[in-house]
Amino acid sequence: MNKRLIRVVVAGSLLSLATANVWARDCEPRQHSLCLDAKMAGEKLAGANYSGTDLHNGDFSKADLSRANLSNVNLYKGKLAGANLSGADMTHINLFFADLSGADLSGANLDGAQLEGTDFSGANLTGVNLTGAQLNKNKFANTTFCHTVMPNGIVNDANCTVEKSKTEAVSGAAGSNGCVIKPQTVCSNAALAEANLASVDLTSAQLYLGNLASANLFKANLTRVNFTEANLARANLDRANLSQANLTDANLNKAILRGARLVRANLTGATLLNADLTDADLTGANITEAVLTGATLCHTVMPDGVVNNASCMPVKKAEVPGKPAAKAKGK
Repeated sequence: MNKRLIRVVVAGSLLSLATANVWARDCEPRQHSLCLDAKMAGEKLAGANYSGTDLHNGDFSKADLSRANLSNVNLYKGKLAGANLSGADMTHINLFFADLSGADLSGANLDGAQLEGTDFSGANLTGVNLTGAQLNKNKFANTTFCHTVMPNGIVNDANCTVEKSKTEAVSGAAGSNGCVIKPQTVCSNAALAEANLASVDLTSAQLYLGNLASANLFKANLTRVNFTEANLARANLDRANLSQANLTDANLNKAILRGARLVRANLTGATLLNADLTDADLTGANITEAVLTGATLCHTVMPDGVVNNASCMPVKKAEVPGKPAAKAKGK
């Protein structure tokens, strides 16, 4: 066999090996393969099987992937904006920094999915299973959560249509912007800015990432509420009970916390710029990396039990009227 023939045979073998796992950019459904930078925008791929395929940086914008098998697929930086992923098997999928804005994921299974930096803005996550998924630095602006199982197993019904039951009607439980106001309610991304929630009982509620800016929570029972990364700027929390509440990275700038009970609350990384903590009780609270610049501290019990009066106005002593000067006696 001459050298030219050997080169042809070798080249043909290499080409066969390459094409075995790398196929055209239209990326017709195939398992355990490789198709980088796929151009599949708008394609009808309902029920397709891409299991185990490397599709990173692929464009599936507005594609129909309903009921598709995308388990163990690599869609790193994938473009799935407006795609139909309803009922899809997306277990253990890699969606790092992928764009799923406006996508329909209703009923999809994302158990164990890798979702760091994923954009879910405007996406429909109704009935989605996120058990064990890795959520980190994601975008959830205007995302629909209804019967959504979160990574910690808690069901998120933040955007479900509220239907009052007879029990709720009798007990007085109220709905506010899709959130049922009652103990242990789950309502992440709650839209409760300026809501009147005075004296409500939200014990152990899940309100992480909620917007409660300027809300009235006067004398509210917020014991053990999860306010992680919530916006409570300018909220009225006068005499509210926030004992053991989780306020990690929460925004409490200019919040009124006069007489509030924050015993053993977690305020790690929270910002309390110019907040009013007069008479507040922070016994045992965690204020690691909390920002208290400009906060009013007067009769405030700090985590170590010491009373902080740094911002108290000095009390003027009442002046005792002086006795009239004695008149000089004439000689």
